[in-house]
Amino acid sequence: MDHAELVGGVLVDCPDPRASAGDLTRFMMATQLDRAAAIRAGLEPELVEVLRSRYANDRERIPALCQEAAAWVLGRRSIASAEPWELVASLPRTDVPEGLRRTTGETLIQLVVQATQTLRLAAPFIDQPGLSFLAEALAAATTRGVRLEILLPTRSTSADDAIDDLTTTISAEGRSTNFLVSRLREDAPWAHLKVLTSDSKAAYIGSANVTGAGIGGRNLELGVLVRGEPVMVVERVLDIYRSS
Repeated sequence: MDHAELVGGVLVDCPDPRASAGDLTRFMMATQLDRAAAIRAGLEPELVEVLRSRYANDRERIPALCQEAAAWVLGRRSIASAEPWELVASLPRTDVPEGLRRTTGETLIQLVVQATQTLRLAAPFIDQPGLSFLAEALAAATTRGVRLEILLPTRSTSADDAIDDLTTTISAEGRSTNFLVSRLREDAPWAHLKVLTSDSKAAYIGSANVTGAGIGGRNLELGVLVRGEPVMVVERVLDIYRSS
């Protein structure tokens, strides 16, 4: 995922992304974050802290990165979409076709950032590079009071180390009481679905596993960002086979 997309996820709901990018630059470079000032500027303090931690050793890059993120947000807004779904893809940057406005990594981050109540993630394959990409944003979500559930197939064995690392991150930076790992019933079909739902209102549904290759563009992946009532239907499907 491009760094501008990651930072842009913090600016995506700001009325004036360029002005907010200046505020974000100051907050990221300050010795200590003024959380009240960040809130007044319309920025989520927990998410600003995520960026401060990630770019602590690359401070010279921060001003340009924040402006690139603002440009990314404005570019996305310039492409209107009247559809209840949008195409999402993982693919090399040089291969991005005209009309594609969403990448997998950016879409997952946005769903996490915008959540206020629940996040539900289901994938048959999860590895450390993939989940670590989302880890700090997921931890920040639990701090905001968002309930995070990761739903694993009963026969999944590749996710253990990644889940352990996420648990450690949430223990240090988030709120462990808002994090739950669930499994499907023993008699459930093999769950090959890849889904992230946010507040039962928006969801990524696609081919990308939560792996470095799936999110980072080494694989070719296609999916959709869906909004509205169909998201609740997706969650009902998960609930049918979820172990009680």
